[in-house]
Amino acid sequence: MSELRSYYGRSGAVSLSGSLSGSTGPVPSSLPSSGSTISVSNFRSKNRILRKKGSTQTIASGSSWSPAQSGCVQYNVYAVGGGGSGGGHSTDSGREKVASGGGAGGTSFRRYSVQDHSITSASIGIGGGAAGVSYPASSGYAISGRNGGTTTFNPNGSGATISAYGGSRGFGGRQTSAIGQASTATNISAWGTCSGSSGGGAAGGESNYTGGAGPALSVGGDQSSASGGGSPNLGSGGKTGYIINQSGYAKSQTTDAPTKPSEWGSNVSVTFQGGAAVQHSSGAAGASDAGNNYGAGSGGSASESGAGSSANGSSGAIFVTYYEINT
Repeated sequence: MSELRSYYGRSGAVSLSGSLSGSTGPVPSSLPSSGSTISVSNFRSKNRILRKKGSTQTIASGSSWSPAQSGCVQYNVYAVGGGGSGGGHSTDSGREKVASGGGAGGTSFRRYSVQDHSITSASIGIGGGAAGVSYPASSGYAISGRNGGTTTFNPNGSGATISAYGGSRGFGGRQTSAIGQASTATNISAWGTCSGSSGGGAAGGESNYTGGAGPALSVGGDQSSASGGGSPNLGSGGKTGYIINQSGYAKSQTTDAPTKPSEWGSNVSVTFQGGAAVQHSSGAAGASDAGNNYGAGSGGSASESGAGSSANGSSGAIFVTYYEINT
């Protein structure tokens, strides 16, 4: 174990009191039975040599970071970008009306070694959630949503910068992804068709994940439809917003919550769920739901001869889990 002490810049004994899975149970003291095999890697896994210290930290604002725990040798950092906002659409009687939800922000993950990267602080940026959009009761008014902002973690020392980009905007009827943010321009003739949003990407991490999306829509025959905002991918897959398509007023399900990293435990209680969409086949749909913290897109809103709006996407955040030597 001497090289482990040297690697982490520490002195004293290193304990093998953790279980093979990294929990706190003791290592069996007896030798393996005859004929069985055991690898030295069983005794050198990082989960065994390191243990979590304190709680996973959530950082939702500010421009700088310094460690919340002392005596640590490793920081596991997740950056999540801001969620996009959904589009809006209002038509006159006899026309299709559709609006897609905003995309979730991307996620970047990296482990930083105090010994290798000499990290003692970092410059950070938290990606803003996209502002929602509104539309009047009008015959053929479409408006696109807005994009979420980028979250960055830029440590001092030699550690790489990680960036998580914001989710993209949703759209209203007769709009494709070529339409810019908060734009009332249209570029196709099909009233019941619109592009979906895209989840944000990420860069610089050991693992980079793309957020969930608000689906594209295509209906005919004076139908109405809208899609919810995406939920971010925290390592086990992002979640796509639900589509609602029925007569009268209807609201979609809230987008499913993503699976959170197990190392966070109960320290991070927010749901990261994309917002629900709203639609009305013969009246005002009103406001869609906002993305739930953090990084989630808001739903789209589609009406016939009625006003409405899409809510805000949720802001991004940074999550830091602290590790010390398991002595």
